[in-house]
Amino acid sequence: MLIADIIAEFGAYYLNSGQNLSRIVKMLNAPSTTDSVLTPIITDDTIYQASQVRMGRVLQPFQKTWTPIDPLSLIPIAIQQFKMKIDDQQHPDDLEASWLGFLAGDGIDRKQWPFIKWYVETQLIPQAKEDYELNEVYKGIFVAPTNGTPGAAGTTMNGLKKAINDQVAAGRITPIVTGAPDADNKIWVDQVESFVDRINDRYQHIPMQLAMSPALERRFQKGYRAVYGKDTDYKGSNGNVDFSNISIIGLPSMAGENKIWCTPKGNAIHLGKKTQNANTVQIESVDRLVKMFSDWWRGVGFLIPEVVFTNDQNLV
Repeated sequence: MLIADIIAEFGAYYLNSGQNLSRIVKMLNAPSTTDSVLTPIITDDTIYQASQVRMGRVLQPFQKTWTPIDPLSLIPIAIQQFKMKIDDQQHPDDLEASWLGFLAGDGIDRKQWPFIKWYVETQLIPQAKEDYELNEVYKGIFVAPTNGTPGAAGTTMNGLKKAINDQVAAGRITPIVTGAPDADNKIWVDQVESFVDRINDRYQHIPMQLAMSPALERRFQKGYRAVYGKDTDYKGSNGNVDFSNISIIGLPSMAGENKIWCTPKGNAIHLGKKTQNANTVQIESVDRLVKMFSDWWRGVGFLIPEVVFTNDQNLV
């Protein structure tokens, strides 16, 4: 832990002057939101395998000659899970001779000191969830770690952006051309409505959430008000794009992105294995050092790429 500034400001000693946890403040963690737009599948399979059925035309004009049509094809689906972990260690003794000394304890077993419970519950686990949301579930591109070196942010798993772009490159997703979001909020509303109008007619009646960055969601709401009047209750209409079953959701994971995408919820999945471990940390005392660790699996992807609708932005 880095407490040099605390010691420099308040001194290298503990003086009980009424300090407590209420005086330790932090910025809010980003909520883990993206999984809410996906369908969970709990499985021990590290690669989830399924098959898409494609059925072609079977109806034809009558004739007595036998003219069979073979309409059936089965397309393999494979979505990979990735193992991720938390490794952390702290020397709680560093706290004793400082303003933070109230987090130290009297017992020999350092993992029982108040600092550890506070740290795990309010710092370590919330930070892991933020890391997953901001770095991995959407923007992640897996890179095998170098032995003995912590992996970089955004390399733990393949996220939704890569899943979409890989299928665009494979020709199974055809982007709807919108161009970059216009600087004029009213034009941005028109771009979104035009995007929705061009979704495959077979899926126009299916409720879907159109995912975008929180900034673009706010811009749509402001533009909607500007286009349709200041008394327009955008949220009161459930946030739906007019004359559609498409609602808009801003995802923290998509911050800074110009891409937008939607699909029926059952088509977008997040896989999990050992999911309970994401909220659990093993704590061990090694001499006076406290080690904390956890590990679990996650994977995201789409069952039928052809019914993922996205625009022509951030394709790399």
